[in-house]
Amino acid sequence: MKSAKEMTLKEKIGQLFFFGFPGNELSPEIIALIEEYKLGNIILFARNIKTPRQLFELNKEIHDRISRATGIMPLIAIDQEGGMVTRIMNGVTFPPGNMTMAATDREMAYRVGKIVGEELRALGINMNLAPVLDVNNNPDNPVIGVRSFSDDPETVARFGLEYIRGLQGAGIIATGKHFPGHGDTALDSHYALPVIGHDKDRLDRVELYPFRRAIENNIDAIMSAHVIFPAYENGELPATLSEKVLTGLLRGELGFGGLIVSDCMEMKAIDDHFTAPRGALAGLLAGLDMVFISHAPEKQRAALELLTATVESGEFPLSLLDEKAERILRYKEKIYPTIKEHFYNRDYDAATAVLTSSEHRNTAAAVVDASLTKVKGKDFRPVGKTLVIAPDPRAVTIAEDKVAALSITDAVRHSGLPYDVVKIERNIASDTIDEIVSRARDYQTVVICTWNAASTGQAELARKLYRACADLYVISTRNPYDIFAFPEIDNYLCLYEYTPNSVATLLKYLKGEIYPSGKLPVRLWRPPKIGASLYVGLPDYALEKNIEYLRLLKRHGIDRIFISGHMPEMKAGFEGELREIVSVANDLGMKVILDISPAAFSKITLPPIYALRLDYGFSREEIVRLANEADYRIELNASTISEEDLRYLLNRGTRPERLRISHNFYPKPYTGLSHEEVLKKNLAFRKYGFKVAAFIPSQVNKRPPLYEGLPTVEDHRRMPLLAALSEVAGLELDEIYFGDAYVGEDELAAALAYDGKTVYVPLALYPGITDNEKAMLLREHRNRLDATPYFIRSSVRSRDAAIKPRNTVARGLCEVTVDNELFGRYQGEVAIMTSDLPADRRVNVVGKAIVTDFAINEIRKGKKFKFILTGENS
Repeated sequence: MKSAKEMTLKEKIGQLFFFGFPGNELSPEIIALIEEYKLGNIILFARNIKTPRQLFELNKEIHDRISRATGIMPLIAIDQEGGMVTRIMNGVTFPPGNMTMAATDREMAYRVGKIVGEELRALGINMNLAPVLDVNNNPDNPVIGVRSFSDDPETVARFGLEYIRGLQGAGIIATGKHFPGHGDTALDSHYALPVIGHDKDRLDRVELYPFRRAIENNIDAIMSAHVIFPAYENGELPATLSEKVLTGLLRGELGFGGLIVSDCMEMKAIDDHFTAPRGALAGLLAGLDMVFISHAPEKQRAALELLTATVESGEFPLSLLDEKAERILRYKEKIYPTIKEHFYNRDYDAATAVLTSSEHRNTAAAVVDASLTKVKGKDFRPVGKTLVIAPDPRAVTIAEDKVAALSITDAVRHSGLPYDVVKIERNIASDTIDEIVSRARDYQTVVICTWNAASTGQAELARKLYRACADLYVISTRNPYDIFAFPEIDNYLCLYEYTPNSVATLLKYLKGEIYPSGKLPVRLWRPPKIGASLYVGLPDYALEKNIEYLRLLKRHGIDRIFISGHMPEMKAGFEGELREIVSVANDLGMKVILDISPAAFSKITLPPIYALRLDYGFSREEIVRLANEADYRIELNASTISEEDLRYLLNRGTRPERLRISHNFYPKPYTGLSHEEVLKKNLAFRKYGFKVAAFIPSQVNKRPPLYEGLPTVEDHRRMPLLAALSEVAGLELDEIYFGDAYVGEDELAAALAYDGKTVYVPLALYPGITDNEKAMLLREHRNRLDATPYFIRSSVRSRDAAIKPRNTVARGLCEVTVDNELFGRYQGEVAIMTSDLPADRRVNVVGKAIVTDFAINEIRKGKKFKFILTGENS
């Protein structure tokens, strides 16, 4: 191959681009760009692939044309992620996706990466735009989801590194994406420009962690995200165009020396805001080495011409162009010998031996089999007549291609199993749902396979089947978060893709040939939405101050507000203030829930609200009428509604999505509910598919005249906020509202940031605490898996700082201890007593945890815990 010094200006510029083209043959437009502009690299999609032989011959032509035109081997890139993003589907091993692999063992990620690398290499493809290293910590993410390994950064890193090792070991350039992280967004950058607003500390701990580990392990390439990160870039530039992100953070702070490539510049996040050609230029100036423009020839040509003009004018320094071209050549030279050996010097018969490897196929099938995960309930044991209900696969994002798979219903029909089947649309009409449920009543066992059941039709069908069928199994065939749409389901299993391999796995399970052995790669816990409260018509809550507070809430991302409309203390004529507050809230895009009594309801003209909370006194018939006729949703009082009432409402045709339920708050001390009572009620409500809300108090501003806080759970009244949130996380709640108004900004930020992974335990320290003891207490702890009934035993110890014996007295319930140096290798071990124990000269008693049995049980389930130090206690 040529050296950088031998290259012309056109050849250097051509090296910086990957272009795509339509069809199974090189288009006249792409040939012209190769010949005239010395285009150096190509990206392939499913549209370019008909058969493995055709792809092999196409890649021979691409290599030949570009090598003759430029004197340099091209990079041919593809998104062969596996699972739902798989471009080559037929005649090769269908690779499992990331979340499928993460449900098994990380050695499987290495083996799959190696298989993908060997098969791409045999076909002449030398760059894979994989793996996804995004941490999928937002269940509502529409574009990443199962393309991620996990919602845990360490898990993403572990599996990602193994996949990279396998792929790069086969001589293929691996590409980690989408830097600095596309996991925590609810927008798809194919259609919009997302913003991830976390601070640098959070981004460093979570989003950046897998990329940092990949860089430490010499990943070849990293792809940027079309996402705005205000923590790094004060303006409105996405990471792809940000010098601070690409050059300052990725090259500088993280020390990445490999190829930095863009996502496609024709995605709307770039094209709609900057245009693809100008975005390409801006990205290259900011720090990109290579740019993808995958579709439109006119945009491809315009980008080449724009870069050429800016280099010739001096706006784009020639030294910068040389630096990028030299880096690209280094990586081409690195992989050239492998491509020469396994592609240039071999014919298609040699490639066929690799592509049809039974070892490859068996490995892929074994990975998917091992990924089948039982989340809850019992294993499938059909009783009597059995019905299987399932949709066909389809692409749900632009990143995906429709998978050429045998549908589940067709597979079951031809399997020899004595089961009936019903094929459904992804979003089913109400009348069809009723027909299917009516038919399902004739079967003793029903299986429904869901496909992104966030669609209301599938969710409604699953809920109605649950109420109608004695023995129901739900199996998600793509998105494990489907359970959020029907949390009441008893038997729930997960597959993480709808592909030929997963259809085969499902058949094996239905035949009793395999059993679920996978582990969930994500937590099936959705953070409750955070809301706030406002009070009108009261002297302490002036209209102007209320409006100012609404705007503060909106700035923090709070989008729902609770207002009481029937407090006895409210002044006459409060309706005017209420109407103005609701108007401002609506203008801000906030949802207003108005609490009303029957007496107040009869007198008030309602402003446009999101939901009306009915206090005690409304009849069943009034609730049915309002739920079926009103423009707003109806929120029921958890303290006064019974399961019998709920069944009555549903039997009268009231749709569950029109109803909500919320608990009361309790201003008077010692009148609040217990955790157990709240959880019991919430589980009962969840059986019917209802969303449930409750209240927590502020510890900064408490509502007059009692100033005692406004909690649902009595124990939360004076509890530090993070400790209360820790307990709320286990109460099966969908929404949490601050009962008190004018909550502090720090409290709002803490509530919004809480992720439910850690239980916070208030700890009153005893006098004489040492720095070494305090250092141990302030660390993050986890209860050991081999738990003892006598205390919560942290898995953290100290091998560094000596902890001297002191206060080695008898240990009481809820006291916290730190083992001292006399305990040898156990020095520094922290424990929370769950029973009284005698004194031990090897154990220092350092304080008392202000902790409930409910929190202890949450820790015992495996959650991490941290102490909140609240001062000394004598």
